[in-house]
Amino acid sequence: MVTEVSDLQAAIRVMDVNANRAAEGLRTLEEVARLIREDENVAGWLKALRHELQQTVERGIRRSLLLDARCTATDAGTENHTSSENNKASWREIVPAASERVGQALRCLEEFAKAANCSNVAEFKTLRYKCYDQLARIEQRLLDDQWLSLAGLYLLIDCSRSVEDFVAYVRSLAEAGVDVFQLRDKQAEGGTLFRFGQALVQGLKGTNARAIINDRVDIALAVGAAGVHLGQDDVTIHDARRLTGSRLVIGISTHNLAQAESASRSGADYIGCGPTFPSRTKHFDSFPGLPFLRQIAHAELGLPAFALGGISLENLPQVLESGVSRIAVTAAIHQAEDAIIAARELKAYLRSNAM
Repeated sequence: MVTEVSDLQAAIRVMDVNANRAAEGLRTLEEVARLIREDENVAGWLKALRHELQQTVERGIRRSLLLDARCTATDAGTENHTSSENNKASWREIVPAASERVGQALRCLEEFAKAANCSNVAEFKTLRYKCYDQLARIEQRLLDDQWLSLAGLYLLIDCSRSVEDFVAYVRSLAEAGVDVFQLRDKQAEGGTLFRFGQALVQGLKGTNARAIINDRVDIALAVGAAGVHLGQDDVTIHDARRLTGSRLVIGISTHNLAQAESASRSGADYIGCGPTFPSRTKHFDSFPGLPFLRQIAHAELGLPAFALGGISLENLPQVLESGVSRIAVTAAIHQAEDAIIAARELKAYLRSNAM
């Protein structure tokens, strides 16, 4: 019969193995983010999770007890292998395997923390659920086609056209080089936004462009948009992420460096920065302007930044000289004599000078 002491030692041994397994999985993902995808934001999230894991384990049980329980020589599983373990064709197969390994290890940690009489079992459970959510988002971002990191031309669009004209218009603009369309219409009711959101998503099918919905997380989810864009006075990034999980890209407008840094820490996927110049379509009380863009360019926030506010082909060189190479526009395309030509010219200038 196993004694009480042996039960405790067995639980500690399982905790040691799974703490190492979870940390190894997180580190594997971190290396993909850092060295293969060169995504500072994701690498930072994974590093933070590793540290939180380490601190949770240390609060639960002394490291000396974990080390005392470690013995690979008597581990009956070290020689058990499956064919799939040795046949990872690329890093793209390593990512989901590492993510699954972390989740499984955290479950074992939670269960055996109970057997080891750890005082912080609830912390292990909280960490497990936190990792489930974040790892789903991280895995999708690491394996995604990186459309957001490649996007340079972002267009805001409203519901002023008929749905039929709207679909034809956005499709033509996508083919002309617009990478991202944000449906933004403060005057439109929910039903109208829903119809136009559906039309935008459908109109962009088969193109490389993506649909973003302004403010309305519910509509973005309902129509299958790629993301949602928030203002400083809208729902927080944290609350939006609770609703969306990893399903939506989340962007936020920023007007100073502190807001941009907060957005990065909070897990935003991209930021809009401005206003840069006076706009023909929106009134602003103040203009952080080009100095703000220069701050953003040197801040190393680790996420795409789109300059916005009054940007046109004429002042685009000033924007690019600031170091910010992505733009969000409205009037520069919609109020041009030929919107398609305007989009092509903006995209061509971005490609030749910045992208």
